[in-house]
Amino acid sequence: MTTFSAAAQLDRPPPSAWALAWMCLAGQVLALAARGPSRSDPVWVLLSMVLSAAVVAWVSAGVLRARTGRLVLVWIVFGIQLLLVVAGLATGESGLAAALEVVPAVGQAVALWCFCRTDWFRQERERGGDEAGRPSVAGLVLVAVVVGALGGFTAPATGDNPPQQLRVGL
Repeated sequence: MTTFSAAAQLDRPPPSAWALAWMCLAGQVLALAARGPSRSDPVWVLLSMVLSAAVVAWVSAGVLRARTGRLVLVWIVFGIQLLLVVAGLATGESGLAAALEVVPAVGQAVALWCFCRTDWFRQERERGGDEAGRPSVAGLVLVAVVVGALGGFTAPATGDNPPQQLRVGL
C-alpha cells in the first residue's frame, strides 16, 4: 500500500484546478457549438485568437499562483457569466443549449471555489512572489491557451460580427 504525504500532494496542482480547466474548456466548446466560428476576416480572427490565448493564459497562471488581482477578476467574470445564464433562463430561453450553458457556468464557479480552499492555494498564497521551487502549472496553462484561442475563434454572443473586429473572447 502506498501512502502519500501532504508535501508530495503539493508537488502538483490539485484535482480542483484540473476540474476548473476542463470546465472552462467545455464552456468554450459549447459556446463555439452554439454560436459558430467568427465570420470576421481571417487575419482579425487569428489576431483575436492570439490575443485571447495570451490574456487567458496570463490570468490563469495568476489564479493558479493565487494572485489576488487576477483571482478577483476571474470571480467577477464568473459571477457575471452566472448572472447572464440565469437571466437568460428567467427570460424564457429554453431548450438543450440554454440548459447546457448552466453546467459549465456553475461547474467553473464551484471548481474555483474548491480550488481556493486547497492546501496548494494556501501554499501559493504564502510563497508570494518567490518562484523558486514551485511546481509546474504548464499543463493547466496550456489548457488555458486552448480556451483563449477558442474564445477568439468563436463568434461573439451579441451577433455583431463585422469583418474587422479584434476582440478578446473569454
